[in-house]
Amino acid sequence: MTNTSIAHYNLLELIGEGGIGDVYRARDTRVGRTVALKVIAPALAADRPRLARLMEDAQAAMAVSHPNIATLFDAGEADGQAYLAYEFAQGQPLRDEMAGGAMNPRRALDLAVQLADGVADGHAHGLIHGDLRPDSIIVTGKGSAKILDFGLSPWTRGGAIRARASSDPDALPPDAVATAAYLSPEQAVGSATDARTDVFSLGVLTYEMLTGRNPFAASTVSDTVINVIQGRVPPASEINPAIPAEVDGILARALARDISERQQSAASLSAELRSIAAMLDVRSGDAAEPSMLMPLDERPDRNAAGLLAGALTTAAVAAAAVWWWLAHR
Repeated sequence: MTNTSIAHYNLLELIGEGGIGDVYRARDTRVGRTVALKVIAPALAADRPRLARLMEDAQAAMAVSHPNIATLFDAGEADGQAYLAYEFAQGQPLRDEMAGGAMNPRRALDLAVQLADGVADGHAHGLIHGDLRPDSIIVTGKGSAKILDFGLSPWTRGGAIRARASSDPDALPPDAVATAAYLSPEQAVGSATDARTDVFSLGVLTYEMLTGRNPFAASTVSDTVINVIQGRVPPASEINPAIPAEVDGILARALARDISERQQSAASLSAELRSIAAMLDVRSGDAAEPSMLMPLDERPDRNAAGLLAGALTTAAVAAAAVWWWLAHR
């Protein structure tokens, strides 16, 4: 792209190449803030019916405002170039936060509750994410989770992989396992989805954060899809003894193959996970800790655990400050 600006956005640097277009760090000159500006690919922008559907979905997504969802500020078109302007979230992908191993259980539950709260708010606006996974979530330097592309996942590469996994998994590239491992059973067989599909993906994420293992990932996409359909998942507390056994029942419901047997809302899952977090606080002698009633960046560091969280935050900020758009590569 030769232009240095689109509408009232000054393009600063290319930060990603997405499924629906390139992503730039840009400056919104009207309000003086940095945004992640997705410039819609020319082929999509030229297809006026598809572009109209994308913009309609974007209008619905702009109604969502939650601290754990990356806000879509603006969607428009200027001089023949269509764009989406997102909140610029600095941090690292949840996949990097997990670092291939089990997280501290209290920290994992904190993030799980943040995610469930964000998803519940999106659902309250009539939207389903449909592609929750570690690469569609940013963890900021202050410890807050930010869900990307809420309401627009059908337009992303991750959404396209999920749609194809049920019909032709062998045609997908090997790296698609990183998406297929978070499919719901209904997505895996091409059935109808609803908000409980996101509940399942939240269950997979929570299980992985607590144990360090994805319960379904295999060496191929096809085998991963089969694992999701079969749904054989060992109790999380058997893998990580530091996890309270009470969490097993919660995750078993979230990961139920039958959609009617899951928690019927992300809000219900959030409440159940909060109860486990409170249990951990009591058992560790931190009952006075304000738990997950406020984001990590607003909590006082009252004990050694708080100081450790602060140190980890500093390390995270020093290590990375990026906007992650793997979902769209």
